[in-house]
Amino acid sequence: MFKEINFLKYNKTLIVTSFDEKYFDYACVPIKTLGMNYSRSEKLKVCCLVPENLQERESEFIKIINQENLDINFITSEKYIEFTESGYAFEKEYITKNMHHRLFLGSTFSKYDKVIYIDPDTIILRDVAPLLDYEISSPISAVVEYTGMSFRTFNEKDYPYFNNGVFIANLDYWRKENLENQFVEWIKENGPTECPEQDAMNFVFRNKWAPLPLTFNLLAFKLMEDSKLAENYPEPLIVHFVGNYKPWNDIHIPIWTDRWLSEYRKLFPQ
Repeated sequence: MFKEINFLKYNKTLIVTSFDEKYFDYACVPIKTLGMNYSRSEKLKVCCLVPENLQERESEFIKIINQENLDINFITSEKYIEFTESGYAFEKEYITKNMHHRLFLGSTFSKYDKVIYIDPDTIILRDVAPLLDYEISSPISAVVEYTGMSFRTFNEKDYPYFNNGVFIANLDYWRKENLENQFVEWIKENGPTECPEQDAMNFVFRNKWAPLPLTFNLLAFKLMEDSKLAENYPEPLIVHFVGNYKPWNDIHIPIWTDRWLSEYRKLFPQ
């Protein structure tokens, strides 16, 4: 059974993340720090896209987060279930089947015209107002991915490519253009690729997206390659631990791994 949630009583912007049981504890960090950095009087609506078997842990998650200013719900998309049953929800290493859940935002949140998506391997470091108030004029806005993914996926040196760990999307466009079917068809025809759902979104949104500020999705591992990055961006709003550079692994990223671990240990003291 799927819960009936009255989205109409909230404003028309929604925060969404997605995770499965593997990322359950880790996802507490971005949601906790989201609440810590949200200062408006009305509650902020947060929906977590999870597999069915995680629905029963919603109250446990809310108790861990312990933020009165957040209204948190666990949701499972029926279209996501259909997709996983089709056998095309690929997974490997840090990429789980549930990462594909974000492809079905338009149908899952039919009462909303805008969504802000944030991955579970992130941390929010300052007031989220600039992200909440950011206006977009394109179907989707995201941060440019600068890791060579465009060439590895599409074999084009100059293919515009974004990271979908944080994005703001126009869900009216999402539904009008029937994007979910386009995502699924691309994956069926081209998968498995390195980052299936991100690659599919980049193909479908080609020449239809605009960049977000780098501060909204600072890729943490780049701090190990670019010594000037922390100096140039000393106060990112969101730091994203992409790829294998997770803060719970052995690789230590200056500044940001310790920041994440500090918040995690507050939530799960040893």
